[in-house]
Amino acid sequence: MAEERIERATENDLAVIGSMFAECKEYLESRGILQWDEKYPNHEYFENAMQGEELFVLIKDEDTIGVMVLDEWQAPEWENANWSKTEGKPLILHSFCVDPSAQGGGYGSKMLQFAEEFAKDHGYGALRLDTYSGNEGAVSFYEKRGYTITGRVMMNGKPEGHELYVCFEKLF
Repeated sequence: MAEERIERATENDLAVIGSMFAECKEYLESRGILQWDEKYPNHEYFENAMQGEELFVLIKDEDTIGVMVLDEWQAPEWENANWSKTEGKPLILHSFCVDPSAQGGGYGSKMLQFAEEFAKDHGYGALRLDTYSGNEGAVSFYEKRGYTITGRVMMNGKPEGHELYVCFEKLF
């Protein structure tokens, strides 16, 4: 059986992460989803997240097949969402990606479960995230996993017609 683990990324993971995000971006664009560009997420973003110990990778048989950033930064546009009051600060999920060749294998669910357990273990009151409203697969993914829609916000800097994002949260 294949060994899978989620761990903090290291400097050695950055090139693979960059390649995987390029493939994911191409895959999304082929489906008309313009969610990522050359500015976000980019090498500098991932390097900073790695240095802050906020960048996590899912490894299967020594291959990196998933990436996510867990931190406390919230986009300014999120102020317009109807977030719940929480006992602890919220943890935020960013740049969540499963390699297109591994999608459908339950890896996204494993990574999301890891993020939820990480949030609980570190005293966070909620896990929050957003996704492009036109990415119906992602919207459905979070809804099926018990996330509540807290609003829809217009994200600055996104391509015209692709600015509307859905905000989600799960309380602990």
